[in-house]
This record gives sequence, C-alpha cells and structure tokens, in this order.
Amino acid sequence: MISNLKVDSSGRNISWMHSNLTISKSFKMKVFQVVEIKFLNQILIISDCKENGEKNMFIYNENGYCIANPKMPSSEFYGVYSIWYRDNNKLQTVVLLSNDNTSYEKKCEFNLENYVFSNFSETK
Repeated sequence: MISNLKVDSSGRNISWMHSNLTISKSFKMKVFQVVEIKFLNQILIISDCKENGEKNMFIYNENGYCIANPKMPSSEFYGVYSIWYRDNNKLQTVVLLSNDNTSYEKKCEFNLENYVFSNFSETK
C-alpha cells in the first residue's frame, strides 16, 4: 500500500512510502502532475515534455518500478499535458499536447489497465 506521497517544493522530486521503504523519483524539470491511483496502488507522473519528449507520462507500481511509459498514439501529439483523474475508473480523460493551432485542446480516454489512448475529441 502506498502512503505519504509527497512532491517537494521544487516540483521535481516525488516520494512515497511502501513496506517501510521510501521510494523516490527525480526529474530535471518541474513535473506537470502527480496522481496516486489508489485503486491500482500506482503513481502516475506527467513530466515536462521538454525533458522526456513525447513519452512524458510514467506509471509506477508501489515499489517504484515503471510499469508504463506509453508512446503517443500519433505524430500529431508531442506529449501529455494533464489527466482529469477520477478514482476507481480504469478509463481516464487526458489532455494531449498537440501541434494544432486551434482554440481547443485535444483530449482522449486513457485506459489504466492496457495503456491505450482512444476516443479523441476537442476540449470545449
């Protein structure tokens, strides 16, 4: 079980406790978002795409092993901007970074079990 999830004041260092061990993850740049996925006992981190490119979303298990680092579904997207997280849902809405110059951002569903992006649309 994950406990004591913390993001330090720089926004670059994330830590949590599991089985009396401290797990730490560090990034060179401030991360966009950190989410505890309680029902799967996982941590999701969205880093700055300037640091990690299009594969800027990481999902770690409670022991700190990266179990998913999904590739963008097409060359139209250059990373993940955010997740509109709702606990106990395997399908989550994510906002993607896109080269489109429109007044809306692109969003889609992301499956937390098979790591597939689907159902693309614009935020409105």
